[in-house]
Amino acid sequence: MRRRLAIAIVGLVVAALFLAGIGTIVLTNVTSRADAEQDLREQVEAIGGLLDELTLVRTARDNEATLRERLRNIAASISVDGIGLLVLPRNGDPIGELPEGLTVEDLDLTSLRIGETISNREGELIWAARSSETRQGIPGLLVMTTDADPTLPPAFRWFLVASAATIGIAFVVTVRLSRRLTEPIRQARDVTGRLANGELTARVPVEAADSGDEVGELTASINQMAESLQRANALERQFLMSVSHDLRTPLTSIKGYAEALTDGAVDQPERVGEIIEQEANRLERLVGDLLLLARLESTEFPLHHSSMDPRSTISSVIDGLQPDASDRGIELLSRFPDHEVTIDVDPDRFAQIVANLASNALRYASRTVSLTLWTGAGSVHFAIGDDGPGIDDDDLPHVFERLYTAAANPAIKESGSGLGLAIVRDLTERMGGSVTARRSAMGGAEFVVSFQQAR
Repeated sequence: MRRRLAIAIVGLVVAALFLAGIGTIVLTNVTSRADAEQDLREQVEAIGGLLDELTLVRTARDNEATLRERLRNIAASISVDGIGLLVLPRNGDPIGELPEGLTVEDLDLTSLRIGETISNREGELIWAARSSETRQGIPGLLVMTTDADPTLPPAFRWFLVASAATIGIAFVVTVRLSRRLTEPIRQARDVTGRLANGELTARVPVEAADSGDEVGELTASINQMAESLQRANALERQFLMSVSHDLRTPLTSIKGYAEALTDGAVDQPERVGEIIEQEANRLERLVGDLLLLARLESTEFPLHHSSMDPRSTISSVIDGLQPDASDRGIELLSRFPDHEVTIDVDPDRFAQIVANLASNALRYASRTVSLTLWTGAGSVHFAIGDDGPGIDDDDLPHVFERLYTAAANPAIKESGSGLGLAIVRDLTERMGGSVTARRSAMGGAEFVVSFQQAR
């Protein structure tokens, strides 16, 4: 990537220099030619007006070579390359010798005869011509020529020098910039490779993640991903140990009582049978929760939606939990609206959500569990709160993770299987609702389940 970036930037600089430099040189050359032509026209007009007042007297000693030498001296004194004085008869071609590089066909004799000044450029030759009439009444023609200034070669040389310096600076800047841009990406590549190989403690250096640009955001996201993977891996190990313990405890109890029955060492077989049945039910619930979670993760989990009034379902759950609440000395308080409330959910799964939350509240409540149903903003909200020890603020974002257990002691974090609240979250979201955890007004924990009100 560094090589491609350097080539792209340097190539862009070279292309920009080429277009800007060549365009500037061409425009400068064209402008300088136009300025030189205009200067030559002004010189022709000035000298032509002077010749109208003066007369070049040809002595007996002057021959053609001498006269041409005098004209060359005049041309040198006014910084032109060629000058010619010719007789311009009213009809016919001019009499005399034109400066080198010009022919009669190049001149517009008609315009010259009416007193106009003409000029043109022929390749590198710039010329201007003007007619005049001496005091003796002889019609004359003044023609001056000059070569275009060789602006291109010097300008091109300076352009090459400036371009070389600019390209050198661009190369140095590109190398430093590419290193700064690609070094965090290279570090991120190395870290992702280490993460893929199972090294979950790998992190991108902090200075690369704190650059503040898009690359910094990328590296910061990789570090967050690595932390999430490391935490998920630790929670997975915790989950396996917790589930193994939860399975081993009832299995050990069942096995021990079964061996005692087999050996005939049990005085009350009916009581042993009840214990074995309780432990088997415990195993069944745990395995059922695991299977339900696995099914919730698949796309084939069946839901049978229908419009229902949640008040009756909640009341049924309360009636079923009343004996357990009485044994614990806990009061179940419920507040429902007087008008009919309708939501579109799976009735059985909604009852499972209410039962899981209510059982969880009973487990940690001290004296009171409140169940409240209300409507607002087009939604139906159901809250279950308790007056137990509550949940630490640090734990609130994790209570619905399947590896979290709301223990009576809030200091115990992410221990146990934590399947009940995970099932509540997955079922609620599958049915189009949402569930949140917060502190209860009674000081404990409160869970709020919300669904859109059915039309």
